[in-house]
Amino acid sequence: MNHWIVSFDDAAKMQEIRAEHFGAYLDYLTSHTEIFVDGASLALPEGSPPCGGIWIVKSDNQEDVIALIDGDPVYRSGHRKFKIYTTGKTFST
Repeated sequence: MNHWIVSFDDAAKMQEIRAEHFGAYLDYLTSHTEIFVDGASLALPEGSPPCGGIWIVKSDNQEDVIALIDGDPVYRSGHRKFKIYTTGKTFST
């Protein structure tokens, strides 16, 4: 088992997408207990509208992390890119 960090970079249109799909997004995130940080928004500077997000995911492999991303109602809008980072350490639980 490993921890993966997923960073999302949002296109400008994501403000509308977030508002439209927020309920489905929260339902999706909370139904997946392998996602530790459930959709933390990122903004620059503090107080400005979100420009991305971050997940921390516990998974055996990167393919499962990508499957989680592909199922995300906000990501499926096509206005969000992502990068996946591995922590480089395997955890037993």
